[in-house]
Amino acid sequence: MRYFLLTLIGCLLSCVCMAQTKSLAFDNDWARGYVQTIDSAKTLTVISAYSEFRLGEMLVVQSHDPGQDIIGFVQVESIATSGDGQFILKVRLVRHSKYAMVQLGDVLFRMDFNTFHEEYKGTTELIMKNEDPDSSSSYRGLIFMGLSAGETAQTLRKYETLISIFGYLDYGFTSNLTVGTILPADFLSAPNIQAKYKFHESDSNIFTYGMNYFWSPESSTGVVNATFFWDSISSESVISHTNLTLALASFDEAKNLTALKGAGTSSLQSGYEFILQDWNRVLVGPSYNFESKTVGGYVSYVWIWDHFHTQLGVSTTDISNLVYNVQDGYYLNFELYWRF
Repeated sequence: MRYFLLTLIGCLLSCVCMAQTKSLAFDNDWARGYVQTIDSAKTLTVISAYSEFRLGEMLVVQSHDPGQDIIGFVQVESIATSGDGQFILKVRLVRHSKYAMVQLGDVLFRMDFNTFHEEYKGTTELIMKNEDPDSSSSYRGLIFMGLSAGETAQTLRKYETLISIFGYLDYGFTSNLTVGTILPADFLSAPNIQAKYKFHESDSNIFTYGMNYFWSPESSTGVVNATFFWDSISSESVISHTNLTLALASFDEAKNLTALKGAGTSSLQSGYEFILQDWNRVLVGPSYNFESKTVGGYVSYVWIWDHFHTQLGVSTTDISNLVYNVQDGYYLNFELYWRF
């Protein structure tokens, strides 16, 4: 009797949801599941008439409340038939917004993560991690903030490549290890290589350690830098980025290259990444260079498509010097790059 009542309640809620909720990934309402019971803090029972859900696949959760969009992800752990043409799915909650609870009658369905969906609103809680399925770059953590601001604590996925129009190249050897170089410098007598390893990631913090080597053609000496990256989620729409770069080996003219992040100088940089509802980003933050003893900074806007990124803004190596000069003033921060 208890099972019959739960099934009846689930079906009634499903009917209400089907009347209130518009289709996001499918035009057919039957290609969905509906939360029937909440079994524990991380497991749900879902009922569906759709027979093609697969074990291990990731489904999105859309709240049945009016005005709510996607609020989380679940992974299918088991599928059984109920004997009446319905399918019973046991799913595990992978990630959800802390500003919305999963409720009875919420809708589950597949989504093509490889392309942008207007209903998938930008938020820090729903950023796809390296272990999640391949997805549009819109839904991934930001890796690159431009040659002047450098990188974040995020790493590329295994076998993923990032390349910019100016020849900045990164490659993910593993989901935690990213190696890169600036190609034009390699061909202009300034070979360089960088690597960073993500050694800790939680729901709200990422810690990464990086090293880079840069050969200076002016002084015929090598430069070695160590960088500690820390990304921290501040709110549902803000991520803070903190980078401490230490020059382990440098040269006298290094202060002339402060516009190029990691080119032989020590610096402390902190900034904020604002995630907009359409998953575009606003970046802003200050930096302090220990060699030149100046305070600089950056502000830029990043447009993100499925693989292509455009970034436009202004950077400075010295906020007190109001001149257009790459070495000790303001300059345009412009980037075009791809992730694939």
